[in-house]
Amino acid sequence: MRLLLIEDDASLAKALKEVLEKEGYHVSLALDGRRGYELALCEEFDLIVLDLLLPSMGGEEVLKSLRESGVKTPVLMLTVVSDLFKKVDLFALGADDYLTKPFHLEELLARVRAIIRRSSGSTSDIMELGEVRIEMNKKRVLVNDQEVPLTATEYTVLEYLCLNRGRYVSREEIIERCLSYRYEPESNTVEVFISRIRKKLGIKDFIKSSRGFGYRVG
Repeated sequence: MRLLLIEDDASLAKALKEVLEKEGYHVSLALDGRRGYELALCEEFDLIVLDLLLPSMGGEEVLKSLRESGVKTPVLMLTVVSDLFKKVDLFALGADDYLTKPFHLEELLARVRAIIRRSSGSTSDIMELGEVRIEMNKKRVLVNDQEVPLTATEYTVLEYLCLNRGRYVSREEIIERCLSYRYEPESNTVEVFISRIRKKLGIKDFIKSSRGFGYRVG
């Protein structure tokens, strides 16, 4: 999953980026509103974490401009403002949730997971697809109640496919959303990861493939 973090406090931004990346997210960082806005316009993200008070372009203006530009990426606002009417204004502009500073990191991670679940049409931390059970809050996968030892990247790929179940996900999309451009589109890296996941799950046709379309669960 690709996240965009727009936060001008460099030390806080660094800490949040490290925490989110430890959870398996691929995080792009912008330290001012204008740069964050430009990144959100030209790249695809699964979630934007946006501070309200930013230099060059405030968080409220970034949010308003993104929605006016047709960007529908979910947005989690970070704000020191506790005023109810300001929070109502943010929802009216298109924010999906807000978190008041200071906050516990566990709450931030919970909000991030919840927004991503909702945007994919899921309402629970747990996905059950036949014999497979995915516990997203614990980042673990079970087959017939037996835990499957996936690496962090293997888990990220499988979770993304399951969150998008019912549609084919291309190799390029998997590289962009799950591998964060670390691999060239023409490499066979995606095929290697899919092969490993299939072998560990041990379920025939759980992940289907179609030449020219990609991979699909469900």
